[in-house]
Amino acid sequence: MAPDESAVGARGDGGPRAVGEVGAAEADGEHAGTVEAAGEEGNEEGNTVQAVDGGARRGRFGDTLVLRGPLERDSLRLAVVRHPTAERRLAWLAEALRDLPGSGIVYTLTVAATQEVAAYLRDQGHEVAAYSGQTEQADRLAAEQALLDNRLKALVATSALGMGFDKPDLGFVIHLGAPASPVAYYQQIGRAGRGVERAEVILLPGPEDRDIWAYFASLAFPPETVVRTTLHVLAEKGTMSTAALETRVDLGRARLETMLKVLDVDGAVERVKGGWRSTGRPWRYDEGRYARVAAERAAEQRAMLDYIATDRCREEFLRRHLDDDTARPCGRCDNCTGAHRSAEIPAEAVGRARERLQRPGVEVEPRRQWPIGLKELGLSGRIRPEIAAEPGRVLGRLTDIGWGNTLRRLLADGAPDGPVPGEVFDAVVKVLTAWKWAQRPVSVVTLPSATRPILISSLGERLAAIGRLDYLGSLTYSAGPPGRQHNSAQRVRALDHTLAVSASEAPGLRGGGGLLPESSARLATGPVLLVDDRIDTGWTMTMAAALLRRSGAPAVLPLALAVTN
Repeated sequence: MAPDESAVGARGDGGPRAVGEVGAAEADGEHAGTVEAAGEEGNEEGNTVQAVDGGARRGRFGDTLVLRGPLERDSLRLAVVRHPTAERRLAWLAEALRDLPGSGIVYTLTVAATQEVAAYLRDQGHEVAAYSGQTEQADRLAAEQALLDNRLKALVATSALGMGFDKPDLGFVIHLGAPASPVAYYQQIGRAGRGVERAEVILLPGPEDRDIWAYFASLAFPPETVVRTTLHVLAEKGTMSTAALETRVDLGRARLETMLKVLDVDGAVERVKGGWRSTGRPWRYDEGRYARVAAERAAEQRAMLDYIATDRCREEFLRRHLDDDTARPCGRCDNCTGAHRSAEIPAEAVGRARERLQRPGVEVEPRRQWPIGLKELGLSGRIRPEIAAEPGRVLGRLTDIGWGNTLRRLLADGAPDGPVPGEVFDAVVKVLTAWKWAQRPVSVVTLPSATRPILISSLGERLAAIGRLDYLGSLTYSAGPPGRQHNSAQRVRALDHTLAVSASEAPGLRGGGGLLPESSARLATGPVLLVDDRIDTGWTMTMAAALLRRSGAPAVLPLALAVTN
C-alpha cells in the first residue's frame, strides 16, 4: 500500500511539534509529502514551518523562517458521528450528502474504499468521483476541475488530494475513517471553509481504522541490516534502478523508494540518471531517532482516539494538540453547541448499504511479466501463455470496508487456524456462481500453508464437494515453506524450484503434502481451481499455475479469500 511518515520531519527529532508533517502515508503507495501551517500549504520538499514563538531556527535545510499565528478557522463546524458498522456509516453518508451545503470532499483511508464508496454513492444518485494516487493524471485533473466547477457533489479521495488543490467555497469535508493523527486530520479539514461563512467537518470513525493505522506503521524505516545491504549493493554495483535493486534487497517497491529518499536526504545515496548510486559518505543508523518516531506515531494515534471521544471543544482540542496556546472553546462544534448530528438512518437505507458491502467477489488479473533481474533462472520477459494463469477471483480486498473487516480478522497474524467459517464459505460460493469462466473447472488443488493449512484445505475440500469437483490435494514445498518476501523478484527467486506437485518430487519435504497419488494424471482432464487464503504479490499463484500447467492442466483458475490491495 504505502510508505509512511516516519522517515523525516516528525516531532521525534526533538524539536517542537511541526504543524505539518512530511510524507503523510496513503494506502495507494504514494509519498504525499504535504506540509501545511494554519491551513496554508508548504513546499513539496518537506521544509517545515514550525509553530513556535517568533524568530529564526536553524534546521536540516538551513535557516527556517518561523511564523506564529492562531490556528482558528471560524467557518468550520466540527462534529463526530459514531456508527457501529460499515453499512450504517455508508448509509448515513449517502443520506447526509443530500442536505450538506455546496460541494466537498469525502476522505477515506484506502484506495479500495474510494472506489467502493464512490460506486455506492453514484448508485444512490450522487454525482461523485473516486480520486487516489492510482488515478491517472488526466483523470485526476478532470475530477479536480469538475469539483471546482461544482459539477460534482464530492470527490471521494485518499490523502492524494492534498497540496495544490484549492477551492475556497468548499462546503464540507467528511472523513469515512479517521486519519492516524490530529495533525493529518487538521491538514485535511483545513481545505474547507476558506471562502465561505460556514463549512461542515464531520468524522465517521470505524473500528477498522486502527487496523489500517497498524498497516502503515508496519512500513516504517527498515532495520539496519536491510539498509546496510542496500548501501553495500550500490557501492558494489554502481548506479542501479529501483527495479534492479529489488532483486537484491527484500523490500517492496514503495518502501524501498521511501528508504532511498531518506538516504538521499542523509547524503548516503543520490538520485542520478538511471537510478541511484552510493555517495560513499559515512552513514549512521539512528536507531534512537526511529524509535522516537515510532513512539510519536503511537502517541498521535492515541490523541486521535482522544479527539473522537472528547466531550470538550473539538477545535480547541486540535489547536492545543498543535501547540496553539491561544486556543479557546470555539462555540461552534457539536460539543460546544450540544447540537450533535442525528445518527438515525432509515432502515431501507441501511439495507441498501449492507447489500452493497456484502456483495462478494473481486477480479484479480494474473501476472503477465517476469520481474527484472531473473535471467539466470531462465525467467525474463513475458510469461508464456502456455504456463500462465487465467484471471482469478477473491472474496474481497483486505482494504475493503465491507468484507475487508471479516477477512482482516480471519487472516490476521496470530489468528487461530481452523475450518473456513460458514458465512465466508457461503460468500465464496456466490463468487464462483457469478464467475463467467470460459470453461468450468473440473478439479480443485490447494496451495500449501505453514500458518493456515486447516483453513485452506477445508475451503478446497468443501468447494470440491459442493461443486462436484475432484479434490486432488495440495501442492507441496520441496524443502519447507520459503518464508515471506516483500517484493516480486525476491518472491519468485524463493519459489523457483521449491513448489512441487507431489511428495515424491520433494525428497526434502517437511510435514507431508503433495497431490493424491492418483491425481497427477487427472490434471489433464480440465481446468483446475487453485485455492489459497490470500494473494499478496501474486507470485505464489503464478508459480503454482505454471507448475500445474507444465504437469498437464489445460488452464488454472486462481481463487483466494483475500487480496492485499
